[in-house]
Amino acid sequence: MPVSRELFRAISSSFPTGVVIVATLDEHGEPKGLTSQAYMGLSTDPPLMLISIDRTSRTLPALATHRAYVINFLKEGAEDIATLFASKADEKFRNLRWDPAPEAGGAPILRGQSLAYAACRVTEVHDGGDHVIFIGSVEAGETLGGTPLLYYKRAYAGWPQERPAPPVEGAR
Repeated sequence: MPVSRELFRAISSSFPTGVVIVATLDEHGEPKGLTSQAYMGLSTDPPLMLISIDRTSRTLPALATHRAYVINFLKEGAEDIATLFASKADEKFRNLRWDPAPEAGGAPILRGQSLAYAACRVTEVHDGGDHVIFIGSVEAGETLGGTPLLYYKRAYAGWPQERPAPPVEGAR
């Protein structure tokens, strides 16, 4: 017998993850997006990234139609944006500056809130239980710098700032 939904969530929340906003455009060219932790770099050759979207997401129809998206990797300080995009609010992009990614059909890049982004075109769609899995070819991207925003046990935090430098072989 599979574990309960509550136990599954408790297990999953035991590992800190990065926070992303997956952004796309709807059939009218309006921006849509959601906060997610369900992404991964799938392949470097060819460059592919995977996202997993809940079937109840209001952004899912736009992703299915537009077949392109931008994964915006959030930086520390973007907690309010992450919370907004995790909500069911309408017009999440109101008062939010974004740039269109030509390689993703104009899907939104959130440079001001992101430490990196990947502009993707959908190459495959798969059933994932209560989620839909999109595999996208990474057509463009950029690293912008900053400290990553993490999510752990229902709370946001930045990556620890100070880390000792790793030892260099042969150094004294």
